[in-house]
Parts: sequence; structure tokens; C-alpha cells
Amino acid sequence: MKKLAGFMFLVVIVYAIYNDLSAGTLPAANMQKIETVDKVVKKQKEEKETKKTNSIQYFEHEVKPGDTVLSVLDSNSKSQLAVPISKAVADFKLLNDGTDPQKIKFGKTYKFPDYSERN
Repeated sequence: MKKLAGFMFLVVIVYAIYNDLSAGTLPAANMQKIETVDKVVKKQKEEKETKKTNSIQYFEHEVKPGDTVLSVLDSNSKSQLAVPISKAVADFKLLNDGTDPQKIKFGKTYKFPDYSERN
């Protein structure tokens, strides 16, 4: 009986080691899988944002002292802005990798959504 119990114990240990090595139940193995999944998700998100960015027409403008996002959009358009301010701000953020419109710096060139064809 002791020999049978010892044999069963040995079988369980060998199976556990095999399972750890093949299925990757060790934390290091899981981290590689998680990193791979994170890369795939990040790539899909970037592709989705690129598609959105490509659908927005834009122009590039070097910001001068005193410029704001709305003043640049107004100066580019021949009449009043044809979209809500919230959409203009969201499009600006999308075109400039999430840059806050209130924190634009003069001397830098940014992409501004082009709504001149809508006016």
C-alpha cells in the first residue's frame, strides 16, 4: 500500500512539473503571454485611431503667441465654425495624440481639423 501511495505521489509531481513547463502556469510564462496580448490590443487600438485620424481633414499651422485652437480654426474658415466646439476640441486631440488644446505651445506646429469645406 505504501508503494502504491508513493507511486501515485510521484505521478502527481511529474504531472505538475509537466503542466508547469508546457502550459505556462509559472508567472514568467504568463507575463510573456500577457505582454503579447497587450501588444496586439495596442496595435488594434492604434489602427483604429489611425482610421479615425485619416477620416478627418486637417491642416498644419505653427502656433503664434496668443493663438488658441478656436482662433486658428476661425481664421482658417471663411465664416462661423460649422461644428460644435466640443467636436472641434475632440478632433484636435485626436489629430495631435491627445494634446490638450489649452496647453498648446507657440512655435510648435500642430494639426488642426479643417472645417472650411463645411462652411
